[in-house]
Amino acid sequence: MAKPRRIDGIGAPVKRREDFRLLTGQGRYAEDWNAPEQAHAAFVRSPHAHADVVSIDAKPALALEDVLGVFTGRDLVADGVGPIPTLIAERGGGIRSRDGSAFAEPPWYPLATDTVRHAGEPLAIVIAASPAAARDAADAVRVRYAERPSVIDAVAALAEGAPRLHAGVEQNRAYDWECGDPEATARAIAAAAHVTRLTLVDNRLVTCFLEPRAALAEWDAGAGRYTLYAGLQSVHQLAANLARVLGVTVERVRCVTADVGGGFGSKIQVYPEYVALAWAARRLGRAVKWASTRSEGFVSDVQSRDHLLRGELALDAAGRVTALRVHSTPNLGAYVAPSIPISTLSNMERMISGLYAIPAIHLRVDGALTNTVPINVYRGVGRIECVYTVERLIERAARETGRDRVAIRRANMVRVFPYRTATGAVYDSGDYVARLDEAIELADTGGFASRRAEAARRGKLRGLGVGPYIEGTGGVPQEFAEVRVLPEGVVEVPIGAVSQGQGHETVFAQVVAERLGLPFDAVRIVMGDTDRVAKGVGTFASRSMVRAGSAAVEASDGVVAAGRTMAAHLLEATPGDIEYGDGAFRVVGTDRSVGIFELARAAAAGKLPPVLGTTLAAAKMHENPAFAFANGCEVCELEVDPETGAVEIVALTIVDDSGRSVNPMIVHGQMHGAAAQGIGQALTERCVYDPASGQLLSGSFLDYAIPRADDLPSISVTSRDVPSPTNPLGVKGAGEGATVGAPGAVIHAILDALAPLGVAHIDMPATPERVWRAIHQARQAAEKGRSASWPPSTARSTYS
Repeated sequence: MAKPRRIDGIGAPVKRREDFRLLTGQGRYAEDWNAPEQAHAAFVRSPHAHADVVSIDAKPALALEDVLGVFTGRDLVADGVGPIPTLIAERGGGIRSRDGSAFAEPPWYPLATDTVRHAGEPLAIVIAASPAAARDAADAVRVRYAERPSVIDAVAALAEGAPRLHAGVEQNRAYDWECGDPEATARAIAAAAHVTRLTLVDNRLVTCFLEPRAALAEWDAGAGRYTLYAGLQSVHQLAANLARVLGVTVERVRCVTADVGGGFGSKIQVYPEYVALAWAARRLGRAVKWASTRSEGFVSDVQSRDHLLRGELALDAAGRVTALRVHSTPNLGAYVAPSIPISTLSNMERMISGLYAIPAIHLRVDGALTNTVPINVYRGVGRIECVYTVERLIERAARETGRDRVAIRRANMVRVFPYRTATGAVYDSGDYVARLDEAIELADTGGFASRRAEAARRGKLRGLGVGPYIEGTGGVPQEFAEVRVLPEGVVEVPIGAVSQGQGHETVFAQVVAERLGLPFDAVRIVMGDTDRVAKGVGTFASRSMVRAGSAAVEASDGVVAAGRTMAAHLLEATPGDIEYGDGAFRVVGTDRSVGIFELARAAAAGKLPPVLGTTLAAAKMHENPAFAFANGCEVCELEVDPETGAVEIVALTIVDDSGRSVNPMIVHGQMHGAAAQGIGQALTERCVYDPASGQLLSGSFLDYAIPRADDLPSISVTSRDVPSPTNPLGVKGAGEGATVGAPGAVIHAILDALAPLGVAHIDMPATPERVWRAIHQARQAAEKGRSASWPPSTARSTYS
């Protein structure tokens, strides 16, 4: 008889054990770290987008009470502090531009030395006895600048005669890379029965963590060691990169993080402030703390997205896609931030085919440096650029050729797995057509016509849009976990993943508890400290359960293997005669057994041969280059007020395949948050710089609109899990898929609502002003007796 399913094991919607601590004010975030006699830091930041630093006069600041020091970029460089690494060599696998040249890696020093290249760039750190004294002193530092012309747009930065940001970087081009088959793609496009062409804006976003960045740096002179406490996504990566910049071995840097109020990829990198704080702590011989203000974060936290995408989709006479060509120009900001070129390009190469079987693909990406805040990874990096472009092209192609918008997708979707795309990615498992069809059914598209008619009677335009998505999950192929069985009846699991709200204390405990047949409450997860977790990669790229979960499984199996040998000695049997189950080791065919905690106590008491050790534990650095491709479909239904352009989403339906769900409740929560961020990009969020001055115009929440609760509908999520064959748990990452699918679903629904007016295109974000303008222009064109843009009002394709 099969065992009954556990109520706290894999697949169970166990309540998050960390929530009680967080909801009762017992969380520990970055600003909660303090040290005795700590000093406080503030940064002098450039008011200019591009300028030479002529002189820095610290005397007025040093004359103020409680000021302990003012240090500039030159002070750090003179003491051996290096630039922030791009990590291109470490992670790029020898990647080169199309002409064979290396990617540009202009030096990015923690504090600017000779030139500032974006408004908000730090060029001095001020240390004082209190935060207020530090801020006052920073305001008192006198800096003379010689302004230079600035450029904020990627295409403009690549043009002849544009202001140059860095010596040695011609035309501000950091790289010009491609993948796929240019010749085959060109031939297929030339021979196509129909070619759809679109230029799309992937709007720049500000990374709005719930918790602003903060850090505390300490220096232990006796040990010659730095410690940094901050909100991080990877303590081990930060320690390695911080050590590199400071010019010390990694053993001399400890990084610690506890609770993290949101990361989304942007809390991975070594930020300039962290380096300056650590250096200042050593220089002054006391702990130094800094907490970013929200306004400061707008000009110092890395930003995201900002691509101009030009796509071409070729169809044959039967409506089958024969080729795809995409040219993307991403705006990198003022410097090449750690990991961003490789993360963007590798994800685009993996997912440029979307969910479709496209025989010929050519992708070109040329990155531009501009006088804006540097760009780095953010939820869905490289995925949304591909999926959004392909879906917009498919949607437009259906309208241009008079085909049903679902039928054309269904006909072109991948159906046989594993499937190797034209750019070399291997899609592992799924049923893309079933997810599409179920989303259409659950969204009640059959009743849409009547709902549209009812909305029209109220003077509203109602639209329906689909957004299929794919998300390659796993990121860096390694991750670490250790499982220690402690004599006191606890299983301790140090793990390399770092939670930023994903529920790691719960889900990893579910995995280990089920694998070892132990109570859920007996498992304790340890993370976020390089002194307590031996190795690690971190949490990003929807990889935690794919990589760290697999490591936890393998380490648990290692404990069982080691325990068999230990138990065989205690039970006077051979290891081959020992079986394990329900927390105990037994001699096969007998009633002789020893519990796993009893065995751990025996080992700790020295009752086993020395060769077997005194601890029952196993560690594993899991490694697996295969990716697990989560996928699904979103259906958005919304209304547009034609008089104001206001958009109201009335329903969002998601059908998701994230492989085997360890905790379905947490997976659904991830979907809700991911969809909210995708909706924000589609409707409200837009980071705006003044082209003349390079100043950030959307520098606060008064001007930068993140979605609020009343902007979002009740989100319906249905999980249809197709296990991945790429890992022992059968999981696929669940963190980013809904972010990737939402923009297409929302924009398609808006265009569906506006199609009767002749509106065929709108860029993100579809703000009320933009929607109103599109409607106004279409009406003006109609009054003049011509269409504003294709298609005319009679060209409406359907969903079926």
